[in-house]
Amino acid sequence: MKEKLFKIALEEDEKTLKQIKKRIQNRDALKESQQIALKVLLKLSELNWSQKDLANKMLVSPQQINKIVSGKENLTIETLVKLQKILNIKIFASEVESKTNQRKRSIPKSN
Repeated sequence: MKEKLFKIALEEDEKTLKQIKKRIQNRDALKESQQIALKVLLKLSELNWSQKDLANKMLVSPQQINKIVSGKENLTIETLVKLQKILNIKIFASEVESKTNQRKRSIPKSN
């Protein structure tokens, strides 16, 4: 009985470790998706568009736009290009822009 419990516990530990490793690997992609979602939401607000308006322009369902703005969708290059063109925003450079902006904020201005 003790061996069976040990085996079950070991299998659960391995399963948990695999899930943790997968989350760590996906962390950068998730962070980028969240940055894109934020850019899209800000631009929609600026244009006074609803998610449905964007869906109509992109010829996709409102559910697809909802996935995009939730920041959890793994976007295709095609979708990213459509977003860039329709919203007139830079998407591909978001990580580079973020790092550049952080550096600019940390550099003191000289008079």
